[in-house]
Amino acid sequence: MPDDEGKEPIFGIPDVDKRLWSALPKGWVGILYGEPGSGIELLAKQFAGTAKDRVPVYYYTTVERTEDITSAMRKFGWDRDVKIMNILEDYYDRVLSRNLEISRFRERGISPEEVTSFTMKGVEGPRINFVTRMIYDLATYDRPFRLIVDSLDFFLEQADASDIISMVRQIRYRAQRVGGVAILTLTSGIHDARVMGTLESIADLLLKLEVEDRSKSFLYGLSIEKVRNHPEVTGKLGVDVGDHGIVSSGKSK
Repeated sequence: MPDDEGKEPIFGIPDVDKRLWSALPKGWVGILYGEPGSGIELLAKQFAGTAKDRVPVYYYTTVERTEDITSAMRKFGWDRDVKIMNILEDYYDRVLSRNLEISRFRERGISPEEVTSFTMKGVEGPRINFVTRMIYDLATYDRPFRLIVDSLDFFLEQADASDIISMVRQIRYRAQRVGGVAILTLTSGIHDARVMGTLESIADLLLKLEVEDRSKSFLYGLSIEKVRNHPEVTGKLGVDVGDHGIVSSGKSK
């Protein structure tokens, strides 16, 4: 979306971007959370699609097929080169498909001893590898970047919370080191309060998308709940879903 002040769009929502431009530090990490259906996946794509062409965009998905992401981005006009790393597909190939093979063998009456090569040792490894892969990739980002992880829910299911917290700290460190920015998505209300508190303390930006069912329509709201060192920037804005993604409704909440 156009930016009449010559600054790089953050989310492409003018009312939100104007609040954040002067407040966010160089090299920041944000957490975007909300309930299912609130639009966090769409706003994550919008964050990816509104980056300027010179900035590499890395999109890690644990919830969608690659073609669904690219199709949605084209639909909303975000015709932008984005490198998509599909952890969901890797997880299926390395873990779920192997478990399916084990189940098929057992259904055929083959004993557990005969499927030793398919046992759980092959399942546990990838859980660690998904975290180490992210950390390895981060080390290769040597210039300003835009990073999206949609979502951290998967990582918190597959690895110890302490490992995920360490990964988020490393994302923030790398962003600060080379001038990158990152958005990490989470589903609200399903994770341990202490884990959420730690992640929120690491984040420079905390956003919450909400949706309210109003009988024949839905009312959306975007809360800026935290901007590090700038509490005056926080607040809630009314938003809608339009032809170009999430847009301001022009109403403060």
